[in-house]
Amino acid sequence: MKKALFSLCFVILLGIGVLTVPAGNAAPVAAVANPATFGPFDPRIELDGHWGRDDDVAITVNSGSSLRFRFTGDRLGAWFDTESITVPAQLYVSVDRAEPVLVKVDEDHKVFVEGLDPTVAHTAEILVKDVDEYANRWIVPLQSGVVLEKIELAPLATLIPLPTTAEHRIEFYGDSITQGVMALCPELGIDCADGTKSYPQLVGNAFGADTNQIGFGKQGIIQPGHGNVGTAAESFGWNLAGFPAAPFDPGAVVVNFGTNDAPYPSSEFTRGYLAYLRQVRAANPRSLILAMRPFNGTHSAGIKSAVAATQDRRIVYVDTTGWLGADDFNGSTHPNVKGHQVAAARLTKVLERLTGWKTARPSVPELSPRSTADATCSDTTLTMTFQGPVQLGVQGKLRIHRTGGEVVDTIDLADLTSYQRFIGDARSDFGQLHTWTYQAVTVDGRTVSIHPHQRLAPGQVYYVTVDPGFVVGHPGIVEPSQWMFRTRHDPASDSRLTVGEDGDFCTVQGAIDFVAEGNRSRIDVAPGLYRELVYVPQTKPGITIVGAGAGRTIIGYPNNNLLNGDYAMANVPIEQAYCPRRVLAQPDRFNCWRAAMGVDADDFTLADATVQNLTPYRGSQAEAFRGNGERIVLARVRIMGYQDSLRLQGKGFVTDSYIEGDVDFVWGTGGVFIQNSELKALHEGYYNQVRNSDNGPGNIFVNVRLTRGPDAPDDSVFLGRVELSRFPTSQVVFIDSAMDTHVKKQGFQITSPNDCAAAGQVRFWEYRSTDLSGRPIDTSTRLACSRQLSDDEAAALRDPSKVFGGWQPVVPRPER
Repeated sequence: MKKALFSLCFVILLGIGVLTVPAGNAAPVAAVANPATFGPFDPRIELDGHWGRDDDVAITVNSGSSLRFRFTGDRLGAWFDTESITVPAQLYVSVDRAEPVLVKVDEDHKVFVEGLDPTVAHTAEILVKDVDEYANRWIVPLQSGVVLEKIELAPLATLIPLPTTAEHRIEFYGDSITQGVMALCPELGIDCADGTKSYPQLVGNAFGADTNQIGFGKQGIIQPGHGNVGTAAESFGWNLAGFPAAPFDPGAVVVNFGTNDAPYPSSEFTRGYLAYLRQVRAANPRSLILAMRPFNGTHSAGIKSAVAATQDRRIVYVDTTGWLGADDFNGSTHPNVKGHQVAAARLTKVLERLTGWKTARPSVPELSPRSTADATCSDTTLTMTFQGPVQLGVQGKLRIHRTGGEVVDTIDLADLTSYQRFIGDARSDFGQLHTWTYQAVTVDGRTVSIHPHQRLAPGQVYYVTVDPGFVVGHPGIVEPSQWMFRTRHDPASDSRLTVGEDGDFCTVQGAIDFVAEGNRSRIDVAPGLYRELVYVPQTKPGITIVGAGAGRTIIGYPNNNLLNGDYAMANVPIEQAYCPRRVLAQPDRFNCWRAAMGVDADDFTLADATVQNLTPYRGSQAEAFRGNGERIVLARVRIMGYQDSLRLQGKGFVTDSYIEGDVDFVWGTGGVFIQNSELKALHEGYYNQVRNSDNGPGNIFVNVRLTRGPDAPDDSVFLGRVELSRFPTSQVVFIDSAMDTHVKKQGFQITSPNDCAAAGQVRFWEYRSTDLSGRPIDTSTRLACSRQLSDDEAAALRDPSKVFGGWQPVVPRPER
């Protein structure tokens, strides 16, 4: 594989020194026409560390921050904003775990590598080596920092999901030592600093943890930092000025301050340190907090005293006396690479002792399923659980064999087709099978889960082989006897099925697939988290799925527009991609494939379960539940997501449920009747966007509570909105509903045009709205073309059978 790595310089570590080699007069890299670009907050990109978000631009001012992703195509580059930068940050870039190459972010466009094999998937890791401690790194416009606008790939290339969930999270706060200053050589400045070689990074790596490494040169408890950074307390909770840090919920927080506070009196320092510990505890009520003695011992007595004063058993003083010797430093204060390694090893042992966390690398995993005596589901997931943190390899295959050796399924980490499968006999509007992108392999802490492309044959014995390197450090599985299992026989009937570890099937989709076309079926789902894409085709009406309670049965998946929606389908032939049963011919071309649970069948019921789209906030448009059929019932469910959480097209009835989101999180073409439920707005936005036909029912809400999350301020959420030029007859009605003060005083929004004179057919109606305490609210400032209903009008809309033209929804009774 030919690789041409571009950078301004290479760094070669020789002992504790650094040799910087200029790149020479290499020819400039030619621009590529129509490259594929992806924003850094694309959910297929894993960001580690403190990253501020400015629209779709990612900003970090911390050494040790990183991003990882898998991609296709023959090249990799990125776009930055360097307009205000005077001291460029330095990055390490590694593709397919090759030796990292140093890149100086001194211009907007960088090509990291080209000439890769375009037929296989690649793994990229970009780590922030250092952000200069002296230049302004805190107040925009920055003089040093990484301002990442987008990742650039070859034309038609794409990102592949890299679903890795670390078992542990650790947050480090400290000064230039935490930052990695002078780790490489005994001089101040960016060339000798390396946050990736510092002890926080090494400790995080030992545990396979998600790590926030927040170190600012010169900073202390009383002493402000360099680069316009304030004191430890002033910068806590911020990525940089004006950009609050997202909640992290670390299992452990490590604090290393005091070195720069040497000039200040002990009493003043101790009071400040105690206040800082309380600040950290308030933000992290469940975390173990380690207060480290600075390596040179400054204010150690004050730190120990402050820890004791907290009277908190989960705030622990870590005595570092004797950890480092004279040859572990570059200069008198800053550890060198060896010193950081020594400190990391000692701190790792402290964390192992206090937390019970494991650092053992892959050896002999626990395999599941692994029995021919006790049969398992034919739609089983395969798992490998190790003693410590694991990491997927760049390439390698896992194969499932029949006993005679025939391979029935292959998961190949480097094969693009391994990340695609058929689900639920989904077919396009042209009748062709639709191909979904999915997560073939997931890593959750110490467990690697493999999701086969299809259900295995029932009543058969299989064995599994695994290539060396499929999991980094694991020698592989060769002998059939090492991993062998037997599948259960299929149930005798599909009229009532069970899903769960001891059920007829292990997945909800497996049970749906077993139901014969045209048969009515009830599927009972046991408690548990079912991480899967679920789809019910239009050929299977009359399916009822009942969980064990909305808080106990959870169906979730990070499906979204980038993975399987409009964006992903842009270059897929329309014969495979066009949505079935398109209600709106143009906007509904591809957006049917992006929900966690999608239903194109009539007479479908879901009760007593949660459906959650696991796509992160602002990651992409992503429905949790999409119903595109007639007579769909949702009862006692929780629908959770962000943008477009619940979409119903056709008669839909929702009762006694909870729905959360932020932008148009109840939407579709109607008619929809939602009663006795809570709708929570998580951020500013819109409750509704309905696109019903002329004179058809839209979204009717009766006796609902409109609540909000902590990030939804007063007067920030519209009850509904519509584009008049596209959907001039939209109907949104709230009857006997209670709402908090986050609801916009205007209530509703019209656009295209924003002119009530053109809104003669819009039906934005209310009746007896109250606050959450039941007191009538002032609706005098509502949108002029909305109106309040009369008693008789409201009475006619309270009855779902009248709204639905005679259909009376039937709700399953809860199981006792």
